[in-house]
Amino acid sequence: MNEEYLRALKLGEKAYREALSRGEYPYLQVLEELISHETIVAETRLGLTEIPSDAIKGTYTAGRRTAFAPNFMPLLAGNTEFASKWSNLCAAHLEEGIREPVKAYEYMNRYYILEGNKRVSVLKYFGAPTIPGIVTRLVPERTDAPENRVYYEYLAFYKHCPANYLVFSRPGSYAEFLKLAGKEPDETWSDEERSDLHTSYARFFTAFRNLSWNQDGKIPVPDAYLAYLKIYGYKESLSKVPDVIREELPAIREELLMLRSNDTVEYLMEAEDAPKKTLFGRLFGSDKKMKVAFLYNRKPEDSAWTYGHELGRLYLEDTLSDEIETVKYENVDPVNEAEDVLEKAVQGGADVIFATARNFMNPCLKAAVRHPKVRFFTCTMNAAHRYIRSYDARIYEAKYLSGILAGILTDNGKVGYLSTYPIPVNLVNVNAFALGVKAVNPTAKVYLQWTSETGSDAVSFFRNNGIRIISGRELITPSSFSREFGLYETEVDGSLTNLAMPIINWGILYRKLIAGIQNGNFEDQDKKSGQRALNYWWGMESDVIDLVVSRHLPAETVKFISFLQESIRNSSLQIFKGVLRSQNGIENSDPDHVLTPEELTSIDWLMDNVVGRIPPVEALDEEGRATMSVEEQDRETEPVPGETE
Repeated sequence: MNEEYLRALKLGEKAYREALSRGEYPYLQVLEELISHETIVAETRLGLTEIPSDAIKGTYTAGRRTAFAPNFMPLLAGNTEFASKWSNLCAAHLEEGIREPVKAYEYMNRYYILEGNKRVSVLKYFGAPTIPGIVTRLVPERTDAPENRVYYEYLAFYKHCPANYLVFSRPGSYAEFLKLAGKEPDETWSDEERSDLHTSYARFFTAFRNLSWNQDGKIPVPDAYLAYLKIYGYKESLSKVPDVIREELPAIREELLMLRSNDTVEYLMEAEDAPKKTLFGRLFGSDKKMKVAFLYNRKPEDSAWTYGHELGRLYLEDTLSDEIETVKYENVDPVNEAEDVLEKAVQGGADVIFATARNFMNPCLKAAVRHPKVRFFTCTMNAAHRYIRSYDARIYEAKYLSGILAGILTDNGKVGYLSTYPIPVNLVNVNAFALGVKAVNPTAKVYLQWTSETGSDAVSFFRNNGIRIISGRELITPSSFSREFGLYETEVDGSLTNLAMPIINWGILYRKLIAGIQNGNFEDQDKKSGQRALNYWWGMESDVIDLVVSRHLPAETVKFISFLQESIRNSSLQIFKGVLRSQNGIENSDPDHVLTPEELTSIDWLMDNVVGRIPPVEALDEEGRATMSVEEQDRETEPVPGETE
């Protein structure tokens, strides 16, 4: 039996050397040391639990840590008492199996052994997927760190479905998974449902773990499982065996390879100039027109947002009529109709598909995997998918200039701001506007109102508080006679004066995206991106964003705004640069730091000169809650530390 120990010893020595070469600690982690400076808010006994073997990372005390390498294989010589005891355990396991559970602590989804380190070592040596243990959970104090946030999401999930193997690494993943599984966050899973989940995951694990392009194991299996479910469906997975799953995985290889890194999204902030076609290309280029399909979740006459995209489509037809033809699909239900409509568009010959609402993301992802030659785009931001590209416009640049105007024109230090849903892109707009106000009027306040908040009556609020300068909607529907859009000023008699209008030139954006496909930039960007998703986020420098200023304003003011607009265009003015103070404190203390696209698209705070709040999801109307669900934000997950089943 000493032969088994010597083989295990070699595995331990190899892991020891590899850890040293990476500059990592070459022994077991010690929980007592890890939590010595942490605040533990709860200690919960979970009882007898099947511990995932891969999740066992160390020991509770420092006593035996140097006897094991990080992979729990032994490091002590074969002639020691330790080696003899290990070999005896090995023999017992082969003869009748190790049945006595170990004792362990769980902390942040990792397990640390209090009693039974050698048992763990033997069972890991023989490849046991799980190890029985009496587990006590230690819950750390809640923080804003991503790892802590996802752990608290796990606790909320575990309360209703104690599946300790389903450990995601990215915040928001549990909300995504529950939506795919058709379960509410506070809905308890039955024994049968938990058994189905375990079977589904185990089959995926079997199919995924031996893939040649994941031999290093750097793709977290639970994250890969979630990515797989987004495309192939949770309910559908329940009836699939590992061989079927293994055949499906190559089609989503690039989507899964993205999970190897946290740097999953590349933001393309400026449109690339289209190279001129060569004489050869002009003579021998294809005569076939490119067919471009547009998906709308509303009708243009009923939705200002959809109307803006429809104007963009019409602009394409007017300017590229010799090269493309377009088709539109209106009022498409993202849940019940989108997949069928996308298939209809592809079968109808669509080469490019623009889905103009963020809730088309999952249907587009599924369609893109089925039809890799079709170019899919969805209008949203921060989407981490390789098979579709996302796009949006930096309207916050025009909002900043509107804020400058508002700060100049207010005569009482009060400015109103009307927004729809508290999603990050809207929070960026609010904060940019507030920064503009503060730049010229440091004591002025921006009074924020959300139209999606239940019981909201912005008109009465602004009137009752003497707020006359207001930033409203960017667009109106064709049938609307309201002038409450852009930046406007109201009078006591109810009349209003339009002061400035932020504009998104969707037509220019669409034309430049089409040009990128025609001239080969699309493929070049794909090659340069590595394993990252591509998000287009264009602004004034690409002529996608503009601000139309009223000719009735003083000439000096108009000239000043034009100067600032050009400064944004040539990047000499960075809106989110320097010290930024929010309602909660300092968000950026570095005077030279400019918020990155990643930081901007994850904003969850308001500037300190904003009077208002980010409403919780339950305070929103039905449409607002649905929008927040699409954004995959779950602000209200507050598990009770220590609460058990």
